[in-house]
Amino acid sequence: MHLPFNGDGVKEPFSADAITGLAADTALRQLDALTRELAYGQDLEQELTASQKLDKVLALTDEWSRSPRHRPPAGVPRQEECWDTKAATAMRRIAHAVLDTLRDVTNVSGQPITVLGADGDLAERTDAFRAHVRAEQPAVSVSPSGCMRRWLATGDTTAVSLSIVTYIPGKPLYAATVTPKTALLSDCAGSWRLTLTDGWQAMTGEPLIADPAPGYIVLPRSLEHLASRLRRHYTEPLFVHDTSSAIAQAVLGGAVPVAVHSTGDVLNSAILPVAIGHGMIVRFHDSGQLLEKPWEASKYMYKAVTGEIPFGDGLVIARDIWAARRVSRVLTREYELQKQTDPLDAFLDEFLDDEFDGKFDDDGLYGDDKEDA
Repeated sequence: MHLPFNGDGVKEPFSADAITGLAADTALRQLDALTRELAYGQDLEQELTASQKLDKVLALTDEWSRSPRHRPPAGVPRQEECWDTKAATAMRRIAHAVLDTLRDVTNVSGQPITVLGADGDLAERTDAFRAHVRAEQPAVSVSPSGCMRRWLATGDTTAVSLSIVTYIPGKPLYAATVTPKTALLSDCAGSWRLTLTDGWQAMTGEPLIADPAPGYIVLPRSLEHLASRLRRHYTEPLFVHDTSSAIAQAVLGGAVPVAVHSTGDVLNSAILPVAIGHGMIVRFHDSGQLLEKPWEASKYMYKAVTGEIPFGDGLVIARDIWAARRVSRVLTREYELQKQTDPLDAFLDEFLDDEFDGKFDDDGLYGDDKEDA
């Protein structure tokens, strides 16, 4: 396995960039293997890891034999349980594979790396990662966003992604976003793209496609109730289950110029530094704060991880500041108009529609009440 980073993981220990790249490479290969196994079954010649062998043994245990008064679910409930189990097992498999990979290499801290992702909910894993950072112990978080079960069932590559966040004492936080098709990594020194076909490629710090396609925007599915209103401003809104995956594919790897990312937690937001490293700017919808440099993103995430600051929800990721501001103004306006209860307010709605194209793109109206920091 070739990594475009310093060190060999044996005589020359890996730093945070190589550890993140190694984790991203392993996670991408596991997602690819899961895809093939669903269609063709497991490759019998594939060597199982120690964690996978243990899972095979545990799977032989019949949990219902210990409770003879209870019967196992059947029919639709059984199918629901089966797919929930598939999703949970897939995540444990990915986390264990990353752990097995990192266990075989050395890192510059001289300490073993803890991999979080196989057990516990997001809040528990966030607390555990924070504890490792405060104790200056190396840790790697592999956190899924979107819906693993939806991806397994439908093959929709925008249904799920993995956020990898790496902490090595004395080094900035490193991050990678892994989708079923590609892995993207960014740090203060550069940005990289990984596909299983082409391997690692150094990027120029710009989106893959230079010319943006007007009218397109990536939005979380939670905003779909505003679809008819938003189409007056963006002709092709794309409502997706996992914005991280869609941003990696359509914004950083495509021509979509802007996206809204609902974060929820810092460990699910590796796309923030990754997007900046690939030429985007990040603007917080509520505060108007701007992040434009990779080290700004790393510093912000570090403060959020340690609990020094809250992690803001609602990120606008765009190619330029004007596109980011426009999205914030459109959303603010549509939220306000949605609250109208008086039928006479419809006249105001029409008036604002007429005025929007000429005034909302200036710094007036909503632009003056928030300054970009």
